[in-house]
Amino acid sequence: MSTPFPDRPASDRLAPGKPAIPRWKWLLGAAVVAVPLLLGIGLTRDPSYIPSMIVGRAMPEFSLEALSGDAKVASEALLGKPLVINFWASWCVSCRQEHPLLVQLGDRADLFGEFGIVGINYRDSRQAALGFLDREGRFPYASGLDTRGRLGIDFGVYGMPETFFVDAAGIVQARQVGPLTQEAVERNLKLIGAGR
Repeated sequence: MSTPFPDRPASDRLAPGKPAIPRWKWLLGAAVVAVPLLLGIGLTRDPSYIPSMIVGRAMPEFSLEALSGDAKVASEALLGKPLVINFWASWCVSCRQEHPLLVQLGDRADLFGEFGIVGINYRDSRQAALGFLDREGRFPYASGLDTRGRLGIDFGVYGMPETFFVDAAGIVQARQVGPLTQEAVERNLKLIGAGR
């Protein structure tokens, strides 16, 4: 019986029903192409950007006990001018990192009156939060206590710290996940009509 390729050894010929290239070689080739592609996409994304359902919507209403204990921190009293809302906690390492910038931001808000700022102490005790502020320095603005995290849920808080930028109409325009930077502050203040 003659074979169609008499000059090729039997080991080079395909057995009936076998693919021309073994499956593992196809998978290896696909992985060699896919892994660098996925890494490239991942490395070009901003890690502080996490999609948020609240951006573009009205800020949730709230009335929280003030950290100082002598008043309430309420959303209705904050409406009418651009607003920065910072969620922070004493147990949050990144909150220590952004703390000096928030103190400067609070001083700027007091000095120029171009925007308001409020802190929301998230899932923390009053004692721990006050201890944090005694060590790191007091904010020049009010902080409300969200000890159970309910307001954080309303805002869609993902981790600490998170900062929301709200325009004068009460619409959340931006969300910053992770510690604030001067660049992020300036960009988002302009977005809510409070930049210089």
